[in-house]
Amino acid sequence: MARLVDFERRTALLDEVVAYLSQHGLANVSLRPMAHELDVSVNSLTHHFGSKDDLIVAALRRSGIVQKQIEQGWLDRRPGMSQADLLRSWWRWINAAPQNLAIVRLGIEAATLAGPPPQVRGDQIGLWRTNIEARLIADGVPLKTAVTEASLAKAMFTGLIVDLLATGHKARLTRALEVGLTRLEQVV
Repeated sequence: MARLVDFERRTALLDEVVAYLSQHGLANVSLRPMAHELDVSVNSLTHHFGSKDDLIVAALRRSGIVQKQIEQGWLDRRPGMSQADLLRSWWRWINAAPQNLAIVRLGIEAATLAGPPPQVRGDQIGLWRTNIEARLIADGVPLKTAVTEASLAKAMFTGLIVDLLATGHKARLTRALEVGLTRLEQVV
């Protein structure tokens, strides 16, 4: 008879997997080194998540949920926060700690690698873009304009993160972000 999955343990383990993948990346991920570092067996990982691909998909989805919870916390404290201010908050959060940048990098890596299923890759980009689009529409921006502006804002933000990962030039990139967000504020 198969063991039942302990969902509390699964969630805690999933958070550890997200942290591991954020630190080590997705390229060439292997269950054996992951299990060793997390102090669990490979069997425990497969028991809770199934295959390596299922584990990666679950970790990416968990990362998305955690990011939505972070954002919701900001919105709960400041319900009238503009989309530009929300992106400023994200930029500050990303730059506040290396592990924050690593979590966001994980999503970018998932979107660009051939390993994860195509839907998962699209979800990584769509995660932020659709939120931006919905908030712009709620602010009265027409749908067609909101779709375009959300795509531009997401592309700008992703590009700035990639540049930050490559160069570490926070001051220059923060100035560039402000130029882009000023444009976004003019649309609203």
